[in-house]
Amino acid sequence: MKIVPTTYVFDASAQTIQCDDFTAIERVAVITNQTDGIIIYNFADPTKGGTLSGSTITLDYNTTSMDDADKIQIILHPDVITTEVPDSSEEAMRITSVPQRVERMGFSKVVSNNVDSDFFTLVGSIGTGMGVNQTGGNLVITSGTTGRSETIIRSLASFKGGVRLKCRSTLSQRIANNNFFVELVDVIGDGLAYTIGSATAITVTFPAGHGFTAANVGQSMYLGGFSGTGTFLSGRYPIASVSGDDITFTVSGFAVGTGTCSAFGHSYYQLQYQGTTATQTSFDTQRKGYASGATTATISTTASPGHIAIITGNDSIATFADQLVASGATIKQTVRATRDEMVPDDVTLRLQIRIANGSTNPASTTTWTIGQVSVANFAAQDVAIQDLRPVGVGSALPVEIMRTVASTVSGNVAVTMAANATTTPAKARDGVAGASDTGIPTFRIRRDIPTAVTPIAGDWEVPQMDDKGRQYFILKAPTAAVTSVAGSASSVSLLASNNARVGATIFNDSTALLYIKLGATASTSSFTVKLQQDEYYEVPFGYTAAIDGIWASATGNARITELT
Repeated sequence: MKIVPTTYVFDASAQTIQCDDFTAIERVAVITNQTDGIIIYNFADPTKGGTLSGSTITLDYNTTSMDDADKIQIILHPDVITTEVPDSSEEAMRITSVPQRVERMGFSKVVSNNVDSDFFTLVGSIGTGMGVNQTGGNLVITSGTTGRSETIIRSLASFKGGVRLKCRSTLSQRIANNNFFVELVDVIGDGLAYTIGSATAITVTFPAGHGFTAANVGQSMYLGGFSGTGTFLSGRYPIASVSGDDITFTVSGFAVGTGTCSAFGHSYYQLQYQGTTATQTSFDTQRKGYASGATTATISTTASPGHIAIITGNDSIATFADQLVASGATIKQTVRATRDEMVPDDVTLRLQIRIANGSTNPASTTTWTIGQVSVANFAAQDVAIQDLRPVGVGSALPVEIMRTVASTVSGNVAVTMAANATTTPAKARDGVAGASDTGIPTFRIRRDIPTAVTPIAGDWEVPQMDDKGRQYFILKAPTAAVTSVAGSASSVSLLASNNARVGATIFNDSTALLYIKLGATASTSSFTVKLQQDEYYEVPFGYTAAIDGIWASATGNARITELT
């Protein structure tokens, strides 16, 4: 099945086409200038080939006589590379291991005043007074002390869908007027012409086919990488108006001038180190011009040995976690912030490492050491297992936890509880009953000590089963209290209410009939049982309330035994 991208930038004079879907030259099948009816790239024609750098193809075919606005059709092969993340528009979803694609962007090469071109590119030039070097397996960036200076480093690879960004950072100090960014951003364009018309307005000319209209007014993005005249400052600015390719932004503190700049971050995941506190950073996400506002998150520390930041975005949810750079025997990641909206998991993004000084000169140079950067790109997939399809937290699949996890587990969790002699649920029966015994009695209790146990308040009894599998309990009464009540022709109390009562017996030691009532005020017409002379009655099991009695004549006694 072919793929036909619709978003691209054609530069006829430079003989280039930029398209985020250009992830490998082997994937490109045919490119046609539909306006002129000419094939300008054909993988099977050696005279119509090209070379790929990042997401831009430089064509062998001479297109200088064509126009940038010509309609271009691009046809891609979807299956020639295995690292491409499938999307929901494909007819058949490829199922592969997750993460499906991991870009580990290293700094093992020694590079001076630049970055490894296998992974990154410098957007424009290194900022005034700043330094960018690769040494000792690290990317080392120095901030310098020049206000408004900026350096942008961007990945060649792009990412769309589920992402997991990891970056290890160490900052030599945290001072005012330094801003260090690790971010995944969409890129509108670089080297775009700008005109600063006033202190509060800048107009930037976007590439043809940018897609912005009056409907985008009020949305925000970043402008940076300035080169030219006037006074400017890299930052996030709202769109004030759109007129064709000219986009006007509302700014503050600018001064009239012209030049070029970059536009990016209409959508982003962003981590920003600013301010003077080594244990804080700002986290935010933005989707198509809207963000909910940065969260100031507590982190391990940016001081040596530094921390590893982990940003994960998928299924419209984003999380920021971090951990200290140190060896340990347990998982150390701690979730610091989350986003449940404005998550750009449906936008093509590039990794950006950026440093931007504020409008005031920083007091001294800060060294930013980055030792590891990786981006895992994966696709969320619904999976049915043996016809069991999880549809939400109310019908979650069981999960076996193999090691300690430093996070909250939600949903239905089956837990096996170990025995403990005093306070743990599922306490085994022992030979020592204790009022402090607490917990949850289980359906089966192991009997380790086959000796008689005298229960007291708070101890657990052993459940029993009959030959039908029915559960029953044997309650033992260690105390018997024997009392006598004289015969009476009016209702008298035989036993007062007693919640500790296990059982009771009543013997009629009288020549007169005894009328017994389970409850108050017995009479010859309101009674539970009638006893003849020398008859015996067992109070029903579990009855602990008052028992009254009355005789046909006032003679003899009731001999009562109460078991507790």
